[in-house]
Amino acid sequence: MQTTQANKALSSYLMQVVMACALVFAMAVAQAQETVAPPPMAPAVEQQLDDMLNSNLSEAEMGKQLLALVETLPADTPDMTQIRIKSYLAMSYGYEGDFTKAYDLLDEIEQQALKSGFPDAITEAAATRVLLKTLEGKITEAYSLINAVIVPAEKASLPRVRYFAHNLVASIYMQKNQTERALEHLIYASDAVNETDSERTPVRRIYLKLRIAEIYSQQTQYEQALLQLNEAEDTVQSNGLESTFAPEIQFQRAYIATEMENFDAAFDIYEELEDQIKDDPQWVAMQPTVLNNLGDLAIRTKRFESGIATLEEALAIAQQQNATITEQIIRFNLGFIQVHLGNHDRGLEAMKAIVEEVRGEWISSEFEGLLGEYAQALSMTGRYQEANEVLLEQRELRAEVFNTEMQKNVTELQNLYESKDKAQQIELLEQQNGLNEQMLKNERQHQLILALGIIVALLFSILALYLYRAARRSNLALKDANAKLADQSVRDPLTGLLNRRAMQQELQRQQREGSAHNDAMVLLDIDHFKRINDKHGHAAGDDVICEVARRLVAICRENDKVIRWGGEEFLIYLSNADADALPRFVRRLLQTIAEQPITTKCSGDIAITATAGFISYPFAGLDEQQMDWEATLQLIDNALYAGKVHGRNQAWGITQLNVPLDKARAALDSDLVEAIEQKVVTAITLHGPKSEGLSD
Repeated sequence: MQTTQANKALSSYLMQVVMACALVFAMAVAQAQETVAPPPMAPAVEQQLDDMLNSNLSEAEMGKQLLALVETLPADTPDMTQIRIKSYLAMSYGYEGDFTKAYDLLDEIEQQALKSGFPDAITEAAATRVLLKTLEGKITEAYSLINAVIVPAEKASLPRVRYFAHNLVASIYMQKNQTERALEHLIYASDAVNETDSERTPVRRIYLKLRIAEIYSQQTQYEQALLQLNEAEDTVQSNGLESTFAPEIQFQRAYIATEMENFDAAFDIYEELEDQIKDDPQWVAMQPTVLNNLGDLAIRTKRFESGIATLEEALAIAQQQNATITEQIIRFNLGFIQVHLGNHDRGLEAMKAIVEEVRGEWISSEFEGLLGEYAQALSMTGRYQEANEVLLEQRELRAEVFNTEMQKNVTELQNLYESKDKAQQIELLEQQNGLNEQMLKNERQHQLILALGIIVALLFSILALYLYRAARRSNLALKDANAKLADQSVRDPLTGLLNRRAMQQELQRQQREGSAHNDAMVLLDIDHFKRINDKHGHAAGDDVICEVARRLVAICRENDKVIRWGGEEFLIYLSNADADALPRFVRRLLQTIAEQPITTKCSGDIAITATAGFISYPFAGLDEQQMDWEATLQLIDNALYAGKVHGRNQAWGITQLNVPLDKARAALDSDLVEAIEQKVVTAITLHGPKSEGLSD
């Protein structure tokens, strides 16, 4: 039995080696014969298209000229030139919002490109489809199609096409916050531009510099961003392109100055920029945004009266331009200023009106940020209960956004897989066709393959032993890798703590087995963590999270579980916890976190505090059917948020249920603070040590 299997394995392996040798040899011959020459084009028409790009025509006028050119084009015009003209026309339709015409024309373009077989033509057609998807706002669909652009672009010979493809792919990666991949393709686009010397060359170089500056700004590498802007500005001035690029450069400079808290410099730049663009038809649409940012700076620097005047001017212009979203932001900021000035009712009424107006209209991620600022204004006026309700809504919306993004990412990964799989199938078919043609044309290659097969057969006895040992080692390595992957699936990669998934599995197991007994839960959140990220950078934020994790592990027992529950949230599950000792443990927890500043690698010492909610589990002797672990977690989550609203650096503990659960449930779900005041439950508040590093 074993000998027969070995013989079958030998035959199978020999056939695989023979086929692999044949495929490698055929690919080598095909590559040797492959030409790198650019596809044929019509130089006069190509120059005419370049002149159109450099003439700053409106989209409508560009579309008219392109349509006239298509209709008068000779039938013998090379495919590459035809495809370029038609692609520009399809884009023009897209910019004007006529996507039916755009996609009908694009279907024709793609068929012509595939028939031509030119990588440049296939790349241009695929990139045009991706661009149209972005114009429709369908970024997820565009993202799933980028592999159809990248694969043929690797063989494209025209710098113009490679610039178009890689620059487009980079812009999509930027919108998906994949800055590393975006930067990679911007470099490829830059390499393509360096191969050109035309009127469009400096324009493309400046555009790439501005996109790279944006990436550096997103990563808070402001010095590198300013260096890119300086280089872009030098190119602008040396080529007389100030009217095309100067306002965008200044806008980026003002943004960086604001993020670096150089508010006076940001004021000066925005004011100079506003003076430049207010009478310029090309840039006047930017004016209300610039004025709104000036108003925002006025709020940050407490120049409230001048901020009102600036924002009212911005509001009038935004209304004139029908810039609805900008108008809503300006009105919201005007309300916020009234809150700062002490006109609480007037300001909050204006802010609430905007919140209700944009609810369901803005995308969830932007509306969630608006809720955060509204909650801040409510807290400033002492309306803690309303602030708590808004914060709870914000939290639910944030979770909804997270889940939606997770679903989108899964869909995008599936689309990318299918796209890559199709590309591989096409490539394998092409290789197989090339192999068949080569074997028919040259019998000598066939003889070489047979000779290789004989050599392989002679060496097989040695290779078989080697492969057996290699397979054994691979199986052991695979077993070890699977064990590591299983551990990684329940571990947080940054801190090494158990993750939410691990804890959910453990609590579900306890629920099934009814094994939870005299345990306790503590849900803890680092105070002002967003402010730490904004001021010191995400690297410092990661250092803070890692050090807090270390301190939590150090204070807990070996049989306790410390879980990274969310971004800056930790859950501590205490087994066999004495209810009387629980407050002492939580007080020591707050002390341990806040007593010493955290030393970060890039920003020095950062003082922190934390807010927590805690409870015994099971709570008040209730069984799982009455109050399961999820309901218990929701209760201490509400306690944590109550602590946040009432000043942070404290822990709220729910210690006793004073009425039957059926009567208490509605109060606990709607307003924990009111439930405590009505003595539905008993709670205690523990205050942490005072920290001078952060304040409200």
